Amino acid sequence: MNDPYQVLGLPADADDETIRRRYLELVKQFPPSQNAERFNAIRSAYDQLRDLTTRVRHRLFEDGEAEMVDKIIEELACLKARRRVSLKSLLGLIRRQ
Repeated sequence: MNDPYQVLGLPADADDETIRRRYLELVKQFPPSQNAERFNAIRSAYDQLRDLTTRVRHRLFEDGEAEMVDKIIEELACLKARRRVSLKSLLGLIRRQ
């Protein structure tokens, strides 16, 4: 699997707006009607990075530990729904995993 940051030509610390702008630039440069293979690679990379959850999953757990990330995100969503999440509860949740 290609690194989505390399496909888009972005540093690993790129923010949402930078990712979106770069995606739009590349789509104009490589339209699907003229270069379908390159466009599909760009689209796939953007799909991986456009959402914060998937971006965190990619950056922290590239080695197949996505299930742990899913559990943490699910538990955080439950905590957030009940009350404001504190740093202490977040650290405790991560340590339990």
